[in-house]
Amino acid sequence: MSTDQTLHAPWGLVNPAFWHTGGTPSALARPEPESAAAAVGQTEAPPPPAEYRWQIAAITAACVPPIDPQRLAAANVEAERIDREFTATFGAAHSHTINVRELRGWIAHLMGQPAAAARWYLHTTGLQAQVWGTEHEFTRASAERAVQQWSGVTDPTERLALGSELLPMLRVVTGETSDATRAVRAVVGPSV
Repeated sequence: MSTDQTLHAPWGLVNPAFWHTGGTPSALARPEPESAAAAVGQTEAPPPPAEYRWQIAAITAACVPPIDPQRLAAANVEAERIDREFTATFGAAHSHTINVRELRGWIAHLMGQPAAAARWYLHTTGLQAQVWGTEHEFTRASAERAVQQWSGVTDPTERLALGSELLPMLRVVTGETSDATRAVRAVVGPSV
């Protein structure tokens, strides 16, 4: 896998073995607000429910080079289906749902859709901030991926509009003087 693709992969380098990390049902639950502070030290995303692991593994396998566009398109459809199921079962601000949405951003990147990928990562940054807070590594990584994808948007109108969406999030998550905030502000302008 090239360095560029690794940068955009949700949760680091994802391959089918990533999802086979074990865990108990209680370890998979979304942390309650009072336990979120203790979870900030967590370094791995919880694995998906056991009944979904083979499906997630098949989706991630489609994202490993060499990329087959038809297989990737099928993985995109499957990720959308799982996203709907996770949202209905766990809610939008649950780690399982967030992880699948990050995966959808990665798929959008691999399909050559940087604006869609950036919007997925912008969305997951907001959800990560709700679950883990703005200082958590997952939240910051989603924000970084959003900016990486935004930088690949070539349509000036779309780049400006998307940058206007990214800038408020970046100010909160990465800070007013971060490289990411400054890069987006340079395109969008200081008035946003």
